[in-house]
Amino acid sequence: MNPEEREALFRCGLFREIPEPDREALLQCLRPRRRDYRRGEALWLAGDAVTECAVVLSGRVRAETVSAAGERTVTAIHGPGALVGDVLMATPGVRSPVDVFAAADAAVLFLPFERIMGGCAEACPRHARLRENLLSEIAEKFWALRRKIRYLSVRSLRGRIAARLLDEAARTGTDTFSLGGTREDLADLLGVNRSALSRELGRMRAEGLIDCYRDSFRLLDRAGLARCQSAGKGG
Repeated sequence: MNPEEREALFRCGLFREIPEPDREALLQCLRPRRRDYRRGEALWLAGDAVTECAVVLSGRVRAETVSAAGERTVTAIHGPGALVGDVLMATPGVRSPVDVFAAADAAVLFLPFERIMGGCAEACPRHARLRENLLSEIAEKFWALRRKIRYLSVRSLRGRIAARLLDEAARTGTDTFSLGGTREDLADLLGVNRSALSRELGRMRAEGLIDCYRDSFRLLDRAGLARCQSAGKGG
């Protein structure tokens, strides 16, 4: 791995609060396998059994579903440092419901579930911490899915945006914050395309509800945003 890939690997939540020397020792124990993908190559396909999680070292990967009519829908896009397949590998009887492709040329490191859970002969604390981090990552994805379902239950795009921004303001305790992702990430969370999201953000800014630049937002009218959220829930 080059320095950029190593930085992306250790930015992954699996290695949270594990000192750097212990991270290197963990890699020796886990014996991961690295693979480089060309754009469009599949990491795995719907129906495959997934026994390893994948950390994206460079590039991007995307998850897609296929409808009965053959229409493809992108359900997630993951960049460097992202952990992919962790929920699937932790549920052995479940096959993948999605195709996962390289969205651009990508490098991926696969970590086998049996070695994550098996630990090492010394029963070292770093393996225990790794397993705790895996559980935290899975739990975070569960709650993220619950939030996404709640946002998608709001009928209007403006209402969905308002709900997301009000949630973040409540979490951070401030009206000025960064969502920490790209516009594409936010569009995916809210179930819309990026162009529609950007247009609506522009309208909300022009109306004095928010100010925004890239992933940074400032709420200018909380009461107005709350009304947008409530109106979006209406039948």
